[in-house]
Amino acid sequence: MNAMERQAAFGRNWFELNTGTWRRLAELQTEGVQKVFETNRTFAEKLPEIRDVTAFMELQREYGEAMWNGFTEGMKANGEVLREAVESAGELLRGVFATEEAKAPETTKKSAKPAAAKAAA
Repeated sequence: MNAMERQAAFGRNWFELNTGTWRRLAELQTEGVQKVFETNRTFAEKLPEIRDVTAFMELQREYGEAMWNGFTEGMKANGEVLREAVESAGELLRGVFATEEAKAPETTKKSAKPAAAKAAA
């Protein structure tokens, strides 16, 4: 594969990686917003049942805990998507910079050792 083909393949793969990552992040954000609306609806339905301040404070504590747990789960999911994207990007970049020229010094080193051994003998 020549340099132009490698560059085209890299550009295509990079675009697909970015597109997939952004799409997944958008899906996670949509799911997160839907969970927030559902949580709000659930706790709003419980409000008419409240008869005293203690019950209201307990409902507020449960609501805050549910919102916090949803937030932390969403951030963990986003972090996982981003971690996978960074790993994939690293593989793409390593593939681009792993050229045949990088392999050439290994061949040179192997051929240099016998020559040095012959010179010493």
